[in-house]
Amino acid sequence: MWETGVGSAYVEQLPFFVGGLGESSTLQCTLKQTSCQYMYWYRQQGGRELEGLFYSLEDGPGTNFTAKPMTALRSNKKWDLTWKSLSQSDSAVYYCACSTAQ
Repeated sequence: MWETGVGSAYVEQLPFFVGGLGESSTLQCTLKQTSCQYMYWYRQQGGRELEGLFYSLEDGPGTNFTAKPMTALRSNKKWDLTWKSLSQSDSAVYYCACSTAQ
């Protein structure tokens, strides 16, 4: 199921994922450097500006920057972005990122 991911020296995520309308889906990111405290999810839709979705300082649910119907959960070195029901408006490029500072 997992192919080689894309990323940097700090994080890695799948290069793409596909889901059908109304289906649940999860996009996973793996933290490769323990020096990163803060984890983030961003997305970019069709040439628009980058949009911050979630951030996390520790294991557990991420803090939602938006009212988008999705959740983020951090557990050990995994940082998952989950949809209960995908919609057309979820079509975007998603980015996982980490930082040593907020």
